[in-house]
Amino acid sequence: MLADDLQARRNVPNFVQRTRLVIKPFKVQPAPPAGFEQKAHERLSSAVDTIQKKATMNFSREELYRLVESLCIHNKAQTVYARLRAQCEAHIESEIKGLTMLGASMGGKTEVGRAASMEEDEKFLGRVRGIWEDHCKQFAVIQSIFLYLDRTFILPHPRLTSLRSMGLTLLRNSLVTNPRVLEHIVRSTLKSIERDREGRNIANASLLRSVLEMLAHLEIYTTNFEGRFLEDTRRFFESEGTRLAGSMPVPQYLQHVSKRLNTEKRRVESYLVEGTRPHLARAVEQTLITPHVDKLVRTGVSILVQGNSKQDLALMYQLFSRVDALPKLKAAFLRHIKIAGTVIVTPPDLPRTDPKMVKMAEEKEKRVVGELLAYKQQLDQIVAHSFLGDGDFSYALKQGFESFIGSADHRVAELLARHLDNLLRTGTRDLTKKQADAKLDPLLAIFGFVQSKDVFQGYYQKDLANRLLGGRTSSRVVEQIMMQKLREACGTAFTKNMESMFRDISLSDAEFEEFRRAVQEQRARMPPVDLGIRVLSDGSWPKAEEPAALKLPPAVLTAQTRFKDFYVKRHKGRKLLWQPSRSSCVMQAEFPKAGKIDLQVTAFQATALLELSDREMTNRVSFAKLSASTGLDAKALEAALVPLLNAKLVVKNPPARVFRPDDMFAANALFNTKLKRIKVEEYKPRAKRRQERKEVQQQVIADRRAVIDVTIVRLMKMRNTMSHRELVAEVSKLLKFSCTGKDIADRIEHLI
Repeated sequence: MLADDLQARRNVPNFVQRTRLVIKPFKVQPAPPAGFEQKAHERLSSAVDTIQKKATMNFSREELYRLVESLCIHNKAQTVYARLRAQCEAHIESEIKGLTMLGASMGGKTEVGRAASMEEDEKFLGRVRGIWEDHCKQFAVIQSIFLYLDRTFILPHPRLTSLRSMGLTLLRNSLVTNPRVLEHIVRSTLKSIERDREGRNIANASLLRSVLEMLAHLEIYTTNFEGRFLEDTRRFFESEGTRLAGSMPVPQYLQHVSKRLNTEKRRVESYLVEGTRPHLARAVEQTLITPHVDKLVRTGVSILVQGNSKQDLALMYQLFSRVDALPKLKAAFLRHIKIAGTVIVTPPDLPRTDPKMVKMAEEKEKRVVGELLAYKQQLDQIVAHSFLGDGDFSYALKQGFESFIGSADHRVAELLARHLDNLLRTGTRDLTKKQADAKLDPLLAIFGFVQSKDVFQGYYQKDLANRLLGGRTSSRVVEQIMMQKLREACGTAFTKNMESMFRDISLSDAEFEEFRRAVQEQRARMPPVDLGIRVLSDGSWPKAEEPAALKLPPAVLTAQTRFKDFYVKRHKGRKLLWQPSRSSCVMQAEFPKAGKIDLQVTAFQATALLELSDREMTNRVSFAKLSASTGLDAKALEAALVPLLNAKLVVKNPPARVFRPDDMFAANALFNTKLKRIKVEEYKPRAKRRQERKEVQQQVIADRRAVIDVTIVRLMKMRNTMSHRELVAEVSKLLKFSCTGKDIADRIEHLI
């Protein structure tokens, strides 16, 4: 089969195998028909004229395209381009001349300053928009007809631009060489924008967008419009800002500025060139915000913070951040915190001789910590929401609290300890850990600003002792949570004695349970009273003054003796010192009207009630005799009787607040209540409070002197030799509490 195929190919004639098709160009270019060039130019010129007049063409675009192609092939491209450019230039000049005449008909003046009405401006700008839209449409058609010219002659030429660019250049040159028309366009546009800003008339956004789009495409937007637009913007808002900033309240002015910024932002989106956005925003900021920052800060920050106007403060923060004025806002915020905080912690200047004024001052003191908590919570919310959690403002808040709390450091430490005492006595029952944290954490935040933490420690330790021993704590779990928080905040040395107090309570419970078990094993009778005894280590608990000869009931003395014998036998070498001033008890009283009632009272109150309980109301006892029979001095007896009088368990004659030796007292047999258990609160006279305050301060001074001495000795051991000034400076840096150079110098002198 293969051989037959090869033989068949060999039999093909030679002339068929060697035939080729070759196409060669003409040696001489064929000449166009006579009169073709002239007719082609005339037809193209007529077509362009028809397009410019927006009439209907009698020729198809394909036919016109072929004419342009033929002329270019016969090296007539230069002539076609020149004729087309001249014809377009003449048409554009005619249109601009029409604008000139229209402007003249509107008043004959087109220079700067001519007052044109809104209708005239819109009419003129409408004509400009029409010329621009016609120009774009016409050149789109012209470019489609002369596309061959554009691709083969114009684009390769280094000095020529595309037909579209040629049209823009011709229109730009015509406007530039007719400055009155260009000025009229710019001025009418600016007037429309100004009327829109003044609220006299809403600008025609589509009209202005077309006009400004034309200026942008002609590359005269920046040079001829934008600069004057920004200048008018500054002038307008500078006048408005000066007028409104002095008459408008700060919140309303801030809202006005925000509204203006949003309006100008929408103006850019509606018809201005995007590149104008940052310049326009800066012009508004520099005229409405920057010149008035000091006034807004001076008159607005305190009002807004005091009124808790978080939205207005957020707006102020946002606006000030645009002009780099946040440092001034932060300084004003800090200044307000110091002033308002000082008002809270400063005691009122009231005459101490008037009892009503004294009571008002005491009520004010009770509210101080609550006001601080509310103020801190308010400022935290402002920083978080209005200032977006800015770290600088958080630090300013911290600085402010440290400053005004430091100006009344000892007072705040005492009031904070007292507030915690009231809370832990009555306000923490049945709380979960989360709920306890919610109550304690804000107080710990205030505690963090207190520099004299040792002062707080002295008061808190005394109050803790009274709560633990008097059974007046509402939740032992919350007490432990508070202790843990203090340990985390100040270290184990700060809470060492307080934790020892808790251990003593636990050990006492175990010890007393052993006492009960021992009594049962010996088959002896239990003490005649249900006695609970706390054995306290001497160094951990605050000292307490005891009356010289308190006369306890025999049953209590018997129970004390039995426990003392048991304890001394188990712990040889130890001694027990009884402290009835810290004792409490529950008495069962029976009244003719109220019936049986349990009274939770202190040991001193119980002693006084027992002395009065066996007497009739008519058989009263004087204050002096009651003091002698109970073994309580006048101050201790007065402190015991005042709560009983307030609870109406005891009556006094005369019922004056002042206690005299001949005042008469008796149990109130007419007492009546629906309660079955009454908790009589302790009473601390003002003199006792002053004495406690004095003791705490003395202890703090002694502890601080010891710390200063230790610090001085450690430094000298490390350095061996130091100048007096260097030693004072170094010691001051190492101390955790505020201390004057004189105090350190005195301790140096003492050690020497």
